[in-house]
Amino acid sequence: MSELGDTIRAAREAKGMSQVALAAYFGISKSAVNQWESGKNVPDQRKMAALAEKLELDPALLVRLAGIPVPGAAPLAVMSPVPNQPGRPDIPVWASAEAGSDGAMVLVNEPVDWIRRSERMQGVKAPFAFYVIGHSMSPAIEHGDQVVVNPSLLPTAGKDHVFLQTQEDGTILALVKRLLRTGSTAWRVRQFNPAKDFDLPKAKWSKALMISEKRVG
Repeated sequence: MSELGDTIRAAREAKGMSQVALAAYFGISKSAVNQWESGKNVPDQRKMAALAEKLELDPALLVRLAGIPVPGAAPLAVMSPVPNQPGRPDIPVWASAEAGSDGAMVLVNEPVDWIRRSERMQGVKAPFAFYVIGHSMSPAIEHGDQVVVNPSLLPTAGKDHVFLQTQEDGTILALVKRLLRTGSTAWRVRQFNPAKDFDLPKAKWSKALMISEKRVG
């Protein structure tokens, strides 16, 4: 048994749910759930986030138990160097998990996968991608869509961005919103579901990185 598997099993049993019922929720086989709980397999990112919601678990805890280390205070843009070889995946996909009902996510800047560059991403330094969790930007960006970030671009009004906050323990929180304007102390942003415009204080959400591509999940 693995610590992740033990956590999933204990949470499932605490809710009085059978392996069959949890499998039905995901549309997978009972044996697949058994593999999670026995430590023979690990849920993918989207299932990890759904597990956290369904079993009322801390998504950041599940990410850590899956063996993906939470980063320390290293700069967000620093990534493991990977040769940019034509035709080979070299954009890291960061792990993501739901962190709250306001659309916030936990991002872990260690690659869980790699994807190929599109033509527009050629020559971009330190791009990264992640799967969007939640429906706050629907229909512009849907739950499960993969987005690619170009950290070298300046924040631009009218474009979708990921806003980043690093907490004291090194956990990275992220919000995907549309930037309306940049103020001296806050980002004015928009979400679509439910529709509202509001301010994100720069003292808390210090980075705004433009989303250059959306790859539909």
